[in-house]
Amino acid sequence: MKTINLYIQEVTRRLPEKSREDIGLELESTIYDMLPEDYDEEDVKEALQSLGNPAILASKYSEKPMHLIGPKYFDVYTSFLKLILPISIILSLITVVAVKVLNPVEGGAVLETILEIIGEGIWHMLTVAIHTFFWITVTFAIVERADKENNRSPISMNFKPWTPDDLKMVTYLPKEKRIKNYEFHFGLIWTVIWAAIYFYADRLIGVYENGDNGLRLVSPAFDQDILLSFWPWVVLLIIGEVALTVYKYMKKQWTYRLASLQSLYELATTVVFVVIITRSNLFTTEFLQKTGELFDTTSSKIEASMTWGLVTISIVYTVIAIYDVYKKANIKVKDR
Repeated sequence: MKTINLYIQEVTRRLPEKSREDIGLELESTIYDMLPEDYDEEDVKEALQSLGNPAILASKYSEKPMHLIGPKYFDVYTSFLKLILPISIILSLITVVAVKVLNPVEGGAVLETILEIIGEGIWHMLTVAIHTFFWITVTFAIVERADKENNRSPISMNFKPWTPDDLKMVTYLPKEKRIKNYEFHFGLIWTVIWAAIYFYADRLIGVYENGDNGLRLVSPAFDQDILLSFWPWVVLLIIGEVALTVYKYMKKQWTYRLASLQSLYELATTVVFVVIITRSNLFTTEFLQKTGELFDTTSSKIEASMTWGLVTISIVYTVIAIYDVYKKANIKVKDR
């Protein structure tokens, strides 16, 4: 029954990954043992009510105590941490990358700049993570100590005592269709990476040589003016990707609607990419000549090979990506 699945999910999501499956099966067996042979929804609610708040039950299974903030606010506190901490870390990394990319690369020393981005990025992420953790913890500690109510039972996200009816507000997330948290975070980071590469391709992509200041970009691969002539379409793709990532975060699982939106975005991206990459004179003459010398062939052959090679890779990737999302959306999950 769906209500039972939701209750088990609310308990096991608060437990370590390695123990979730075993405890879920044990809890499922316990619940069904409590039910009569011909049970109905009311029997299920009565059984779940006797088991109590999923947060309290999870604390009994967990090896770690729920007393960093206190039982009443601990679950809401950890939920806020899981929501805000990754976002703040990602934004700090985006800021570092944006500042470094906007500034000119001194002497063409791209390798040193990349190492600086990595070093400063790690330092800023650690700093932001510590500050975020500290202030969220302080805020909840103050709220708990300002709470004078005698009832210390854990509160739910609606700030009321838990009842089985709260499960109506929870979306059941089958493991097979669930979108992992790292996919949201990687999606935002990837958007920043490819956007930076597009707008500053003349500083990042091309032929590199060792110089006095280390690795230097001597021949940009693309004519930046031609690339930037497509900027309105690229900006729309960036907005679309961010909006799609937010929508994924809200849905948390693959559905036909989400798969269709993702497929439309993949198709739009591929069309824009193919139009850009097949534009004449996109590759700089100097880059084609140096690459031709490296592979002992003509500039025209290098240009044709790179153009149609990238087009083929883009189309193949799009087909695989669309197939994958519809495959996930089409998974049938049996109700236990």
